[in-house]
Parts: sequence; C-alpha cells; structure tokens
Amino acid sequence: MNINKLKIILIVGLLIALIPGIPYGYFNILRLYAVVIFSIMAIQTPKSKQNTKNLQFVGYIVMIILFQPLIRIPIGRFIWNIIDVAVAIWLLLDINKKK
Repeated sequence: MNINKLKIILIVGLLIALIPGIPYGYFNILRLYAVVIFSIMAIQTPKSKQNTKNLQFVGYIVMIILFQPLIRIPIGRFIWNIIDVAVAIWLLLDINKKK
C-alpha cells in the first residue's frame, strides 16, 4: 500500500478524534496507528546531509514519542486537539510536497 494512502487514513483519524464523546479506546488505536505510520516514514526518510531531511527525520521521531501508546502524556483534550490538527496539516503538506 502506498504511504500517502496511509497518511490520508491517519489524517482522517486525527480529524475524527476532534469529535466530542469519542471513546478513549479510539484514541489508543489511533495512537498505535500513528506510531506505526511515523515509524515507516522515519525508516523511509533517505539519509542525507541536507538539514531538511534530518529535520524531517527528527520530526517523525518526535511524533513517535508523542503518540506512543505505552505512557499517556497528560496534556489535556484541548492541547491534543491542537496537536491533532497541526499534525494533520503537516501530513497534508508532506503529501502535497512529494507529489
């Protein structure tokens, strides 16, 4: 499956997470899926001496740490909503940049 399709699924999942009243189990599944996708993206990032590629790799690692499902990061629903929207926008820009 194409990584861009997987990114679109993650974007939709992040936007669904904005709906009030979503069960907490959904967030656990979403976080696990996000870690898998960001791990794939980090592995596929070409090794380069360009700072943009290194910064992109570091961004993926930060997302893996932020979304990892083992240790809950208690930053509140409002902040998580902001993070979800920001990550969705970042992924959209990443998809459009690589086309």
